[in-house]
Amino acid sequence: MFKNQLNPTKIILSGACLFLLLMGCQATVNQGSEAVLTTATIVSEQGAALQNAVTIVPTRSILQTATSTSTPIPTATSSPTVPPTQTPLPTPTVTPTPWPTLPPDEAADKVLALLADNQNPDCLLPCWWGATPGQSLWQDIEPFLNSFSLVRPRTIPSAASVKLPLPEPVAVSNHSYYIYYSWDEFGIIQVTDIDSMNVPGYDPQTMMTLYGVPDEVWLKTFSELLPGEVLPFQLIIVYQEKGISFRYYLDASGTDETVTACFEPGMVETERPDLFPVGPRIYLWAPGQHKTIDEIANIPGERYFPLEEKTDLTPQALYEKFTDPNEQPCIDTPADLWMDP
Repeated sequence: MFKNQLNPTKIILSGACLFLLLMGCQATVNQGSEAVLTTATIVSEQGAALQNAVTIVPTRSILQTATSTSTPIPTATSSPTVPPTQTPLPTPTVTPTPWPTLPPDEAADKVLALLADNQNPDCLLPCWWGATPGQSLWQDIEPFLNSFSLVRPRTIPSAASVKLPLPEPVAVSNHSYYIYYSWDEFGIIQVTDIDSMNVPGYDPQTMMTLYGVPDEVWLKTFSELLPGEVLPFQLIIVYQEKGISFRYYLDASGTDETVTACFEPGMVETERPDLFPVGPRIYLWAPGQHKTIDEIANIPGERYFPLEEKTDLTPQALYEKFTDPNEQPCIDTPADLWMDP
């Protein structure tokens, strides 16, 4: 009858086991919770660290941009900064950028605007339309010139002639105008040779006001009139250290004793603009190089004489005379010092 009844001792033991079991499970759950919290904290801290790390800008792409330049060129390759008031000029690029080709009328207007820009004190010679001998690369200036002119390679290596369109009153002949470039083995322009033009503003008085006392002045004329009732007179003003020269060719007047050449500023009209253009031929080279008068004039068989040898003037005296508003910009030379025609 009492066989199926629970023994008090067994009941007590079973209760004790149950109590211990429940306490063990609770401890396990608490430990598990602490483990989860600890892991979450670590993840949270790592996430914060990563978030802070993302704010650091990588330097690799910047370095790549800074060093991705063209093939190294000699140090003297900087191009002049273009004043904001001037017609935009080309600047050196890694790959020459093509310029849009202008129609003939716009191309001629472009040339006139560029000629005016070179009389701006902010862009003085020997820089010519963004190219400075001894500094600028031919590959940088060529695309710009191609946009409004005809660029042709010359028979000598590393040289090109540029035929520019000009309005009829300005062009000396054939309604065209030439610039000649030559460059060295690095592609750096060394010489720019610019044709005479019928454009005012390049007279000796203005040029000496801008560039100062010439280093050299050379002359050539004749003792009397040539056939055609003309008396050619050449004046070459040279700035050796600056790399600039101006060669003027005009119709002088003469008597039995004296040949007189006057260079009035602003003179536009002449009786023979094809033979005696208003503006000079301009020859530019890398500053600091010395050029002979034969290189500058570049006319075989021509002989020129120092100003001091044929007049009572020196380059300093000529500068003072031509820049004095109370003086006439004229040169007198004895006729008997010159050869007959």
